Amino acid sequence: MSKIPSENINELDFVVLRQNLIDYVKNNSEFKDYDFDSSGLNFLVDLLTYNTQYSAYYLNQVASEMFLDTAQQRKNVVSIAKQMGYLANSKIAPKAIINLRLTNTGNLNTVLNVRTGTEFVGSKADGTILPFVSKDTVSLNRGNQYSSNIDLIQGSYVTENIVVNNLLLEKKFEISSADIDLNYLDVYVRQNAQDTARIKYYRIYDITLLDSESEVYYIEQNYNGKYQIIFGDGVIGKDIKNNNIIEISYLVTSGEEGNDCVNFDIVNKNLFAFTSLIQTVQFSSQGVEEENVDTIRNNARKLFFSQSRTVTEKDYQIILMKYFPFIDTLSVWGGEKNSPPLYGSVFCAVKPKNRFILTEAEKEQIRLQLENLNVITVLPKIIDPEYTYIKVDVRVAYDALQITLNEVEIVELVENAVFDYSKNNLLKFFSSFQITNMTKTIDQLNDYFMGAYIDLKLYQKRNVETGTGNFYEINFNNNVVKGTLVSTNFDYFDKNRNLITNCYLKESPDYTKLSINFTRVEAGLIKEYTLIDNIGNINYEDGVIKLEDFMPEFIRSSTSEMIFEMKTNSYVITPAKEQILTITVDDINVTPAPFVDRSSTTSNIAKANLFDS
Repeated sequence: MSKIPSENINELDFVVLRQNLIDYVKNNSEFKDYDFDSSGLNFLVDLLTYNTQYSAYYLNQVASEMFLDTAQQRKNVVSIAKQMGYLANSKIAPKAIINLRLTNTGNLNTVLNVRTGTEFVGSKADGTILPFVSKDTVSLNRGNQYSSNIDLIQGSYVTENIVVNNLLLEKKFEISSADIDLNYLDVYVRQNAQDTARIKYYRIYDITLLDSESEVYYIEQNYNGKYQIIFGDGVIGKDIKNNNIIEISYLVTSGEEGNDCVNFDIVNKNLFAFTSLIQTVQFSSQGVEEENVDTIRNNARKLFFSQSRTVTEKDYQIILMKYFPFIDTLSVWGGEKNSPPLYGSVFCAVKPKNRFILTEAEKEQIRLQLENLNVITVLPKIIDPEYTYIKVDVRVAYDALQITLNEVEIVELVENAVFDYSKNNLLKFFSSFQITNMTKTIDQLNDYFMGAYIDLKLYQKRNVETGTGNFYEINFNNNVVKGTLVSTNFDYFDKNRNLITNCYLKESPDYTKLSINFTRVEAGLIKEYTLIDNIGNINYEDGVIKLEDFMPEFIRSSTSEMIFEMKTNSYVITPAKEQILTITVDDINVTPAPFVDRSSTTSNIAKANLFDS
């Protein structure tokens, strides 16, 4: 009997597989000296090799798609995650805020309602038009002068009715559209087609408190990428009966495509008998596509480990990223780690996608969700990130004789590289800035760049309350250089209640305290005076500025914000737990520094346009 060769049994290469088949046949004495390449068996050997290769590839793919770590098709990843109790996020509808004002109302004294689902349209700068609907019912009356803000959500409401048929093997009711936002899904049940009374069923996340009469439903995503509704079985949740009518109302949305609508208008111009003026308060944002494969793979494992509890800091991060896809990055810490400590609290600093801070409505939404999940004695606090801005001054040396770029092009090239570095490496909690990485990035932009020297300054913005003395702490979390403090000017009362304009903060000569100073021109000379000798201090090692009982009367800026800026010599800028580092376009300054080899000839130096020949 011929022996099956096992030396290369794990090979998938066509040539090796073919040779294995030939070696196997040659073990048989009848084919020992047979010429396979020039015989009719050559075709059969090739056919068997192709079949073996296809079968091996297919089985390998089947095996890969059975596990969460290796599955590539979204439907398979969703199915595996479903076994872990994880539901992949649907699309999230973009949100916008408009102000609707009715004009020429005269002596009108009635209430006019803009009902939930009132249709609007939003348009982008490129002319793209998308449907929007009002989120809640808003009343316009004489009390608000027939003017009010209205929350809009992108999409259109759809209602469909399904007749329950007990002959179906599975009581799973598929929603027709795959582009729904599950946050706006409502499910009602009527006894039959003639009955007008309907009972609302609620989506359930925890079955531990259910009984046989609980009017709830479950939801999952099927193999076709559509969501389907499942009702109770009469033990865990109320069962539905034959010929019941299931009424499903949901929002069909464009997801991320609906972001950045800037102008809005009402569809039904005849809704009111008055002229309506619409102003955009907040353009559409927060739209998100359905959860992708990598995110499902990552979140399903984490949520399974946390078991939907909120006990540790990591639990909070997992829960928030799952329930609020508009979150870009977040940092969580217990109140005992806060400064000052606030026991019995948990702090969540949240940055949304494509924006710097959350709206108050979003904060409240997150807080309410956490109150349903966290330990009863723990109070969640949702706060905005603290941004530390980095001013980057780059001096780039380049070979003036060899480079083909002019100085304007060099500046643009380096500015874009620095800004891209900020977008790709910063704007996240716990992301640090490293000068070595920045220098390396700049050096690799052009073969004739000979090096870059980078000088850094840090600054923060603070909302300062005028007319009231308060304590302020500006924490750069990195060492700062003595004598480099620059801040926004302000007006301040002296002890006699005389208003002194254009005051500023100044470090003392021994760098132990901060004073409030001002200057005046006297006899053609600028003289400096001290208004308050000690208003605070700076810890230069830790980069912390403290102001005690600071009470400016007016801030010399377009807002109530003061800017505090200091230079740093740190090669690595590390943010604190509540901080995010960022670099804006306006904070990038690039200075090209041409270099000419002194051994070059006079004519080459003249070509560089640096010296007179």
